This record gives sequence, C-alpha cells and structure tokens, in this order.
Amino acid sequence: MRKLRTLILFLFALALAGCSERPKLLLLNWGEYINEEAVELFEKEYGIDVIINIADSNEMFYSKIVSGTTVYDLAIPSEYIIEKMIQKDLLQKFDFSKLTNYDREENPFLPGVEGILSSMGEGFADYAVPYFWGTFGLMYNKKKAGLEEAIRGYGWDAFFNPALLPAGTRVGMYDVPRFAYAAALFASGLSPNLESDEALRTAEAKLKSVKFTEWGTDTLKKGIAANNLDLAFVYTGDFLDMLYIKLETNRLEDITFDIYIPEETIAFMDCFIIPKKARHVDAAHLFVDFFLRPEIAYLNASVVGYCTPLRASYEMITSYAGDDPWLSSWAYANRKYYPLPEEGAEKQFSGTPLSNLDKNFLRKINIMVNNVKAG
Repeated sequence: MRKLRTLILFLFALALAGCSERPKLLLLNWGEYINEEAVELFEKEYGIDVIINIADSNEMFYSKIVSGTTVYDLAIPSEYIIEKMIQKDLLQKFDFSKLTNYDREENPFLPGVEGILSSMGEGFADYAVPYFWGTFGLMYNKKKAGLEEAIRGYGWDAFFNPALLPAGTRVGMYDVPRFAYAAALFASGLSPNLESDEALRTAEAKLKSVKFTEWGTDTLKKGIAANNLDLAFVYTGDFLDMLYIKLETNRLEDITFDIYIPEETIAFMDCFIIPKKARHVDAAHLFVDFFLRPEIAYLNASVVGYCTPLRASYEMITSYAGDDPWLSSWAYANRKYYPLPEEGAEKQFSGTPLSNLDKNFLRKINIMVNNVKAG
C-alpha cells in the first residue's frame, strides 16, 4: 500500500543532489501521505527530482518553515496552521495562471472541501490548494467483546469513561496536544476552539479520566489492526489506510476493526503551500498542477487512504461497478466514510475545523497535556 522514501533514501538523495544536474523540488509532507508511483510519474514527465522530508505534526511544519534551516519549495500542512503562516507572512500566493487544472467550475472540489474553504479567513484560498481532507473518528477493535456496542451507543462518553467500556479496554490518544485538547472539549459538548482557563481545566479533567495505554500517531492505527490496542482517536484516513491494506488479502466482512465518526469531531483539510523563501517556485506550481489532474488525484488516493478533494476523482472511485473486489471495497469505503452531503444541507461537511489559537494559549495546552501524560 502506501510507501514513502525511507530516511536512508532521503539522505542518499541529498548526497546525490550536488552530483545531479536535474532540477530539484523539496517537499515537506506527512509520513505515508503520498503515492510514490505518482511522484515517479511526475519526475519522469518533467525531469525534476522530488526530495521528500517528513513532519509528524502541524506544529513541526510551522517550526521547520520558520527556522529556514531547510528551504522547502512545497509543504502540505493543515488549514489552521496555514492560517497562522499567512498571518506571519511566511507564504507566497499561488500564481493560478500556472495551475491549468485549478478550475473550480470545470474541475470542481467536493462540497465538503468548498465548505471548509468557505469557513476559513478571507484570502486563505490565495495561499492554499487542497490536497486531502477528512475527519477524525474513534477507531476500535471489533474483536473486543462489547466494545463496538459501547462506542456506537455512547460515543465520546464511552471514550472518556472507562466504566462504559468493557473491562481491560486498551485506549490510545493521538499524540498532538492540540488534537487531544479538541477531543476532550468535544466530549464535554464544547467547541474545540475555545481559549479560556475554564476550557483548559475542563479538558484536563476529561483527559485525566482515562489512563491511556498509548499516546501515538501512526502507531495507533497499526496497534488496533494488529489487535494490540482496542480503541483510539485517529484520522479517519488512518483507519482507511489500514482497511485498504487488509483488503489486499481479506474480504470486507472479515476485517476486525472499524471506526465510529461522532457528529462533532475534528474536520480538517491539508493543502499545498509555497513557503515565502521557496527557491523552485515554477517546479512547485508544476507539481501542484500535476496532482490536480483527476487521474493523478485518483492514483494518489488509491494508496493514501484519505479523501481526494476533487469531485471527478471521487466519482471515479465511488462509481466503480466491476468485479474487482478491492475496487468495489474502495468504492464502498468512500461512500460510507466520506459521504456527499444531502442536497440542500446547510452544512457541507461533518465536524469542526480547528482554528489558529493564540501562541500563549497553545503553550498552556502543551503544558497541560504533558502534565496529563506524566501522570
């Protein structure tokens, strides 16, 4: 399924950089978040070598771009940290005359993507081109007796109340303080974007109510799929990534894990951005335009697990009616976990996007979560 260059290959590429005359494009991305086959097709078509570096949180994206130690040509962070980068004048606007496939009428984004774009600040779309989008949910182990009933019956209440879960349930929390704070506020019936000491105390009490077996990132989805963990707050796309891996050798009905997406949860959209100091701006535009091709977005989504932003690509996925069991399951999963909004629905996407909080309050969140983790 999803593959990225390992650290060894990354260092090897850097070592060769001075020896090659081919143009370079330096991309900062999440781990396991791009189809290497699509990258290779871009390299072959344009004669540009793509070097990928990894960040494991939005805060790391921000610190890497602020530091300027490495000058990235492109990055793919989430909307709330992009908002902060715009405010800090760290980004440059896209030249949309160079993006031949960026056409919101002829090559439209999905309604949910448009909905999130419209919820962002004025001018956001000048700096950000959608890459993937989705929600967070509660991924659970179907082999744990009584767990599915508890999660689907009580949702957030069960996640933060061990008394509502089967005895011995192993629970994981996503190891990003901003996400943990949001989850605790959702469970308290509050907005994830509150900035007050009262909200902080509420979130702390909620997080302390659970003795988490693990604070992790990609390890959470893998732990549940391997029956080493029972329940975790994860990206819906992380769940789907593991689902697609299992579907390569298993039938859909034999999968031992699932995800429950609460009505109120994090909605997110990761976007291409061009840092202010980028050196290879034309190459960056070529790369973004390449991934806006519906067939390339389709290919990219086929291994990443998150939802394509493009309606044409989504329809290519969900309209499959052939005999291939994997493609049929992929179509089913997109329809089930990334459904289109009902016609006329006031809100075009599920969940709530995170806002860019004040840096001093973010520091308080980090301290609070670290105290919770320390016990």
